Amino acid sequence: MLKQNLIAEIGDNEIRYGIYEFDKKSNLKLLNKKISQNLKIKKGKTFDYEYTSKKINEDIKNLEKESDKIFTDISVVVNEPETFSTNLSGFKKLNGAKVEKRDLDYILNEAKNSIQKNQENHSILHILNSKFILDKEKKNKIPLHIHGNDLSLHLTFISLPKNNLKNIKTLFANSDLKINRVISKPFACGINLLTKNKGAKNFALINLDKEICSISLYEDSSLVLLKNFPFGTNSIYNDIIQLCSLSEKEVRNIIRHFNFESKNEIDNKYVTQDFFTESEFKKLSIKHINDIIKARISEIIDYIYNKNKNLDYLSDKIFRVHLFFEDKDILENLSKLFKESLNTNQTRTQIELLHLHDFSALSGAAELIFKGWDKEVIPLSNKKKSVISSFFGRFFT
Repeated sequence: MLKQNLIAEIGDNEIRYGIYEFDKKSNLKLLNKKISQNLKIKKGKTFDYEYTSKKINEDIKNLEKESDKIFTDISVVVNEPETFSTNLSGFKKLNGAKVEKRDLDYILNEAKNSIQKNQENHSILHILNSKFILDKEKKNKIPLHIHGNDLSLHLTFISLPKNNLKNIKTLFANSDLKINRVISKPFACGINLLTKNKGAKNFALINLDKEICSISLYEDSSLVLLKNFPFGTNSIYNDIIQLCSLSEKEVRNIIRHFNFESKNEIDNKYVTQDFFTESEFKKLSIKHINDIIKARISEIIDYIYNKNKNLDYLSDKIFRVHLFFEDKDILENLSKLFKESLNTNQTRTQIELLHLHDFSALSGAAELIFKGWDKEVIPLSNKKKSVISSFFGRFFT
């Protein structure tokens, strides 16, 4: 019987569930799905554990009943502002000897120990291989059995505070589910993108979610940078609500109706009385709303991309930038303003505007769980084999 995996993604006020299976031809199948809404969760934080935990228990029971299967474990996709990446290079002198597995074991163990020592209050979610370098020459794969003098391995660690992980486990405790893996959402989205675009190598992935934004940077299909930000596209609505004394429903209707990407739609136009369905009518120019929108978008893009010092070296590289929008209204009505705010070389950098579908991250996580990722060292402490052995076992057994 083919193995099935239950995966959940903790979102804002909702949890998405997917039951996935790989068939005999290694094709991914989504067997069942569910979106549980009206949960008290925001930016990864739960404000009522008893209520949310009880709702999760009900969701799991319903999924098991529909699937005629009992699940004992679950993998969880998270998107929290405290998630961050750390890059570290490890070295070993070979003195002319050939590269052996134990040399790579040594470098990886030393790097992991260094991270754990300096980040005692954090847990490692992912360890990713960025580069293998032998005698200052970059190698596309593990340079085993090749003679050299200096071996270095560049690694990227994705971490999350330990207390955050404890809170995640608390949510699922009443469901008698063991949490197999906790997976970073931006990384899962990157895997989903790479799965669909086999030739993709060097690109930036900007996730513009409703409450959290992130940027992840890929070189040679390997994640080398991840940074989350504690704001999202909902801040655009919030600014207009506060500065114009409107309701959220009214703001959303205005954004859907007026073309803020066209100068002709903005100049000398005012919001008509029929848009004021929940607040008092007032003289309100479209230009004023547009100025608020553009100011917030500019600030978002500056933080994520334009003024992100970690990206300074990209200016000399031909690059591709993918902008994923969780809010479909923002994508359809304001996405070009985001594109215009990006300080990129338009002749060398391709910019793609896409909708982040409800199950994109879950599909990427399923790919990672079923197939593994050739750049990842799996940080599983509950296995008898070491972290290093688990990784290299894929290549040598």
